[in-house]
Amino acid sequence: MIHAHKIKIALSALPKNDWWGSGIVAYPDNDMMVDGAIPNQSVLEHEYQKLVSLIKRLGLETVIVPFSNTLEKEGKFDFIFMRDHFLCNKNKKIVMCNMRLEERLNEGKFAIETMKQSGHTVNYLPTQDCLAEGGEFFYLSKENILLSGLCRNNLKGAESMAELMEVDQLHIIESDGYHLDTAICPIFNDEYDCVGINCAKEVFDDKNYHILKDICKKYSWELLDIENRDMKKSLEARSAMNCLTLPGLLVGTSPINNEQVIDFAHQNNIHMHVSNVSQFNLSGGSVHCLTNELF
Repeated sequence: MIHAHKIKIALSALPKNDWWGSGIVAYPDNDMMVDGAIPNQSVLEHEYQKLVSLIKRLGLETVIVPFSNTLEKEGKFDFIFMRDHFLCNKNKKIVMCNMRLEERLNEGKFAIETMKQSGHTVNYLPTQDCLAEGGEFFYLSKENILLSGLCRNNLKGAESMAELMEVDQLHIIESDGYHLDTAICPIFNDEYDCVGINCAKEVFDDKNYHILKDICKKYSWELLDIENRDMKKSLEARSAMNCLTLPGLLVGTSPINNEQVIDFAHQNNIHMHVSNVSQFNLSGGSVHCLTNELF
């Protein structure tokens, strides 16, 4: 079970002042952000506390990273998305990311001290032109595999991250999702074996969909297509699929309303939990974006 894997979950604290209180400024490549939206702060605080409480009820320890006053003053409110700042391997080695977007440069440095205090070694990509954001990766600790997108990442960043994470295999999967975690979601059984991949098929071209199929075939993973050609339904489904995914567990902002996925989860003893983060969704992030695993 989860306890046996000694996983902690890192989250950012909320800022002292309103999160995106003057309105969200959308990035051109993020189709999930709502430009100009002002989150309801009381709802946002309630959703945040509910998520933290659920994580604790599931038997996981949380590590809360303070939200820097400097970031607040600079309007860098997406620091809240802890996923993007680093990757951590099973040897407690953290590799800090390099953001592609100028708006998010240097956010990660404000998480470093907390990571060191939690007993992890902190490492850095070799050069600033190694572009790598945490939401573009899935680290499969038991298989020692790294999956990477190439929207916000570049190849140099993905390869450097794989080397520093000391994985046995790097697989590149390109999509139209601004981060890979808005396009796929691995599913793990109780023993932390990857057993399946949820996939938003509509954000892949034929070439990369077949690459994903071949990867699943190689490792005997079930490929579960969640395809929505309607844009609104696609965005909702991709947000729901952006889950905190752990041994025998998926935590998402809304139910995954797909019979194939529901049946697969039941057959593999995967427990699916919902913790609505609707106000964070306005800035393009969901539960996976808000959280990060510390081994």
